[in-house]
Amino acid sequence: MFKNFDKVFKFTFKNQIQPKGYKILTIVVALFLLLAPVIIFVVMDKIKSEDEELKSCNADRVYVVNDVATDVDYGILNMTNVTGYTAINYVRSDSVEEALEAIKERDEKNSLVLEFAVTDDEVASRIVLPDDSEIEKDDADNFNKFLNKNSNLVAIMSSGVDMQDLTTLTQSTGYDVYKTSGYDDGVSVYEDKNALNDQINSQYKPAFGMAITFISIMVIYFVALYYGNGIMQNIVLEKSSKLMDTMLISVKPEAMIFGKMLATLSAALLQFFTWIICLVVGFVAAIKVVDVMHPDNELALLTFLKGFKGMGLFKPLNVAIAILVLIFGIIFYSAISAICGAISSTKEEAASNQGLFIMVLIVSFYIVLFGGMKSDVAAWMYLLPCTGAMVLPAGVCMGTTSTLISFAGLAVMVITTVLLVILAGKLYVMMSLYKGNKVTLSKAIKMLVSK
Repeated sequence: MFKNFDKVFKFTFKNQIQPKGYKILTIVVALFLLLAPVIIFVVMDKIKSEDEELKSCNADRVYVVNDVATDVDYGILNMTNVTGYTAINYVRSDSVEEALEAIKERDEKNSLVLEFAVTDDEVASRIVLPDDSEIEKDDADNFNKFLNKNSNLVAIMSSGVDMQDLTTLTQSTGYDVYKTSGYDDGVSVYEDKNALNDQINSQYKPAFGMAITFISIMVIYFVALYYGNGIMQNIVLEKSSKLMDTMLISVKPEAMIFGKMLATLSAALLQFFTWIICLVVGFVAAIKVVDVMHPDNELALLTFLKGFKGMGLFKPLNVAIAILVLIFGIIFYSAISAICGAISSTKEEAASNQGLFIMVLIVSFYIVLFGGMKSDVAAWMYLLPCTGAMVLPAGVCMGTTSTLISFAGLAVMVITTVLLVILAGKLYVMMSLYKGNKVTLSKAIKMLVSK
């Protein structure tokens, strides 16, 4: 039945991967997916580090000008316990000019002027740097960030509100979260790293599962749509150019159809899996790089990615099953497209018969989109080939479906795909010499059964 399949496969596969555009696209996208995770995570870590770490402003003395609150001691800001801002000498001044003159007379290089303008709507501040100051613009920006961090306290002091004990506003409020077992032992979830990681993972896992399912759906949909149409057009082209009259002498129709179909899809899958491998390597490299830069980093996404093993995600056996399901899922839809091509004699007939393939694909797409984007997917969706091709890869990798259902879904898909390929071959032979009116799939099957 599949005699000389290898020759058809090699010839078609070579023609698919030889074009320069195919190679350039594969390499460019692979490099992007390899480098993008590293760049993204390094930037995320840098932003998080900058947000958490407030750098010193390098100021020893700050002259404060505020006409509204003339008796406020801004030295209370030293009690906020922010590193680099606990030993600044705040000095009261009547005007900016007076403060700048005092700095010049004392030849102070690490002083700046802070002016407040208080209105009914807001408390605005301005920082003035003396001409000969060693304090740079970035240092002034750091001081401005410090003021913003303590904006409530600064606003209250600057507006002249009379308070009995302003220092109470500088006291920090501590809190902890305990699980029952941790409360008995006096260990909060923030001290228990395992409990904290479990909490982070439980928050990210549902969203990650939906994302993997959505990616699986879109990959099957677009690959099947694009390459299915190409396979159908190639089959019709051979009929119209009379190549099949020669080919059928030495190659069985099932072997020819399956060889061309599998070769075309193999070129696509080679490209796709190259990108997937580069993306995975990129994520692993990103984790290693960030760990080297900041061993104590607390990026929640990195914590989740590191916890894949503990959560039972992406086990080797599950990944192998998911890959097989993905491959046979694409072949399954391509076989439907091959059937449409087998019963078509012209491109016009192929475009009309393509409706069957498109209908199955779109209906399956919407069924999965509205019923498969959740944690408790119905078992029949895993077992039915047209929907299982889209949801089973994600379900297996995320561990939301049992091993028995996974193998059963894969087995049903393989058997169905082989039967469809055989049917396409038989229809191809039957229609090779047909010269009558346009044939629909139902009519072709009736003709096949009646033979």
